[in-house]
Amino acid sequence: MSGRALVLACVALAGCTTARIPRVGGDPPPADRDPKVEQAYQVVLDRYTRSMAVYDNLDTNVFFHATWQAPAFVEARMARDASFRAIPAAEAQANLEAEKTRLLDVTEFHLAVHANDYKYEDFNRADSMWRLALEVDGKEVRPISIERLGRTSSPMRSIYSYMEPFWVGYRIRFPKVALSTGQTFTFRLASALGRADLVYTAD
Repeated sequence: MSGRALVLACVALAGCTTARIPRVGGDPPPADRDPKVEQAYQVVLDRYTRSMAVYDNLDTNVFFHATWQAPAFVEARMARDASFRAIPAAEAQANLEAEKTRLLDVTEFHLAVHANDYKYEDFNRADSMWRLALEVDGKEVRPISIERLGRTSSPMRSIYSYMEPFWVGYRIRFPKVALSTGQTFTFRLASALGRADLVYTAD
């Protein structure tokens, strides 16, 4: 078997995944006017985001991006929102404290999905084909809520700039899990179509 054929066979048998999600182009997402500020935000976004694609042979079934709402990311996200909307400092600080309070008892992810068939994008349905779980120290917890945020919008792209037209956003909330610095944990999405294990490392 040639090298190219072997690679194709491996991809087909894996049914599987890749970390790189292709971009389709179009209008760029909103960005800060200061390139250094924009770059700093993108570094934080990348740090807390994992991406994966589920394939059927060489055909794409679903693309995933998931951003963990870690404390450092929440601060960067809220600061970016305040900057874009020109929110006064006192109000921005109050908004940040309110967001921290909202997240006190949960471990939350922003999940972005693009499926080649709308039937695959049913994460918030009670009878969803997908099983979502968070695995920490060999123990598994299930979501306490899955909220469909809708299709990509300009405000959504201003924060999650990896989202492109026709993607769909979800808010996935798990019970709060205790994490120590350097500890790895996995956000798992699995169905008959395939499985994505998104592995994060706690600060």
